Amino acid sequence: MSRRGFTLIELLVVIAIIAILAAILFPVFAKAREKARQSSCLSNVKQLMLSFMQYAQDYDEKFASMYWDGTRWQPDQIWWGGEVMPYIKNTQILLCPSKADSVCSYIYNQYLSQLSMGQIATPAEIVAIADSTGNGFWALDGTTMAMYGNANCRIKAVHNEGANFGYADGHGKWQAGSSWKPSWWRPGWTP
Repeated sequence: MSRRGFTLIELLVVIAIIAILAAILFPVFAKAREKARQSSCLSNVKQLMLSFMQYAQDYDEKFASMYWDGTRWQPDQIWWGGEVMPYIKNTQILLCPSKADSVCSYIYNQYLSQLSMGQIATPAEIVAIADSTGNGFWALDGTTMAMYGNANCRIKAVHNEGANFGYADGHGKWQAGSSWKPSWWRPGWTP
């Protein structure tokens, strides 16, 4: 009984087929992994927005301050984080799984600082927090940030060419980078 082995050509064909399948599937797996991170980040945003809503309920319907009064815990200069920390209980929700190399992965709309919820005409359209390149607060139209006197903190398309946003009515959602609007940042009031 003779045993026939693989020829070199047969072996190369099998290796080529495996390489082609890998080239097709690896980007799919990477995209699925990023989609899972996006979902986890959106869960963080929704939990943070819940903490903002709980804070507002306890403090005369006002949003958290972006300034720290020195009496509450602050995770390394995240001013609003100290305001809502009693409602969070877990600092891990301050970190986006795609950008876990910072103290906080989200920024807060400075125009909402100490603003009464009743002063916002369309809270479902006004962004409260968003994925960012830094942490702290933002100014102007949400693309030019102010943080400690510089403008290096910006909204960032962290997930699949978009970012997660938390809105002033408490909901969170992912938005494609091409759909971002400056009007999302101004609550329609004059300071």
